[in-house]
Amino acid sequence: MTPQTFTTVAIHVVGQYNQVGKQLVHAYRTGTARVVAGVNQRFADVVNARSLPLFNGAAKASLIDAQQRLTGFVANGVALGTTGADIAIDRLADGVKGGIERVSGTTAGIESALNTSVLGTVGTLALPVAHVSLEIANRLVQGSKRLSETVAGDTDVAVAAPAKTAKKRVQRSARRAA
Repeated sequence: MTPQTFTTVAIHVVGQYNQVGKQLVHAYRTGTARVVAGVNQRFADVVNARSLPLFNGAAKASLIDAQQRLTGFVANGVALGTTGADIAIDRLADGVKGGIERVSGTTAGIESALNTSVLGTVGTLALPVAHVSLEIANRLVQGSKRLSETVAGDTDVAVAAPAKTAKKRVQRSARRAA
């Protein structure tokens, strides 16, 4: 195993955060797809279960198809946005990694020109802090992976009950005050 330097640990931390970002984007994309599929299924169930006047089988199928096209439009928009987010995350990580490598190269050049190792010693002293950052990044990767796996699972997504509107709260407060 090669000895770790501040630079190698910093680059590894950037890689871990890159992975966290990609897993969160994947969870968002997968979660949206699951919600869209659930909405489509529930809408079709409701339309097919009800006896609607002026709606025969063909009209119901047309209504379901129109709703699925609309949700498909939303899902495609999310897919395009998440693809852009994936690209942005990769570019950002590559830019930061390149910056770290340039700083490391410049530092090595300065140390060589001045025939000193002071900057290398500072990097060695900062290595324990870099390892703590790496451990935090590793735990974030594990957490985001669990989140992504949970969202991609086959369990039903719990739907939160709608919150009471502010208007109703104000009306109740006014009645109590009167």
